[in-house]
Amino acid sequence: MTPFAHLVFTTCYACYAVALALEIFRLTQRGDFKLRVANWQMLPAIIGFICHTFIIYQQHIVAEQPLGGAAMLFFASAWGLILIYCVWVCRYPNIPFGLIVLPLAMLLLGSGYYWASTVETTGLSLQSFAKMLHIVSAAGFVIAISVLIICRILYLLEVRLLRKKRSLTPPIKLPSLEWSRTVSRISLIIAICCLGLCALGGIVNLLF
Repeated sequence: MTPFAHLVFTTCYACYAVALALEIFRLTQRGDFKLRVANWQMLPAIIGFICHTFIIYQQHIVAEQPLGGAAMLFFASAWGLILIYCVWVCRYPNIPFGLIVLPLAMLLLGSGYYWASTVETTGLSLQSFAKMLHIVSAAGFVIAISVLIICRILYLLEVRLLRKKRSLTPPIKLPSLEWSRTVSRISLIIAICCLGLCALGGIVNLLF
């Protein structure tokens, strides 16, 4: 990575950390102030997402020797999770998705940063295309499985609250059981499809 890329990465990571801190801070507040904090937490998350997109663009799309392997897998997986997080927060501002999604995305992003300095680069060829198919589909599999796990955790938490006849302090709430089940099933189907593409990319890579 270039010094500028390191700076962008640091900015990206810091923005996600601020978004997570705002998510945690929101749980300690009362009333409508929670929703105002939720609106503010989108700003650092979006800035971080833009920086994250730039990292992937610079390190693979415009690079003469694109990064491959584990580094790009982790970067792409974290990028997909943050994209899903931004969509979920926009549609369901009352649900604290960030408490689970943001730490996982930060872990993946940090792993990608570590591997970026150790993995070998790949040239632009048919073999590199097969490798990218393998990496992208593997990233899709990681994202889908992560979403599946997140939804199952939220499902179990909601079941636990319903059994105890309790709820989170308004306006914070958990997604409905039906929503969690539906998203879990879709995520499982996507994970299976991505796993098949990942295997196909691996086979093509071995043949060529």
